[in-house]
Amino acid sequence: MSENTVSTKDIQNGVTRPKAGTKTGRIWEIADSLSAQEGAPVARKKVLEAAMAEDINAATAATQYGRWRKYHGLGAEPKEAAEGGEGSDVSTEADSV
Repeated sequence: MSENTVSTKDIQNGVTRPKAGTKTGRIWEIADSLSAQEGAPVARKKVLEAAMAEDINAATAATQYGRWRKYHGLGAEPKEAAEGGEGSDVSTEADSV
């Protein structure tokens, strides 16, 4: 492998950012985009809703959202934002079976 073809991974806070063009990378793009629109870290619920609208598994989206927060040094989402008031849980098809 020559010096020009060495790929570097984007790692912060012990978390590697997923590659663009992957489903996990798409979740991070959603979180980045929504956060930029709001001017603050986006709530988990909004990322899950947007990911599910693109047919991305809710569990994958939830996991990647947590990794995205850790990557950015945000820690756990504040309880108020995580709860989001009435009906804050994102339901999946599995929940209704």
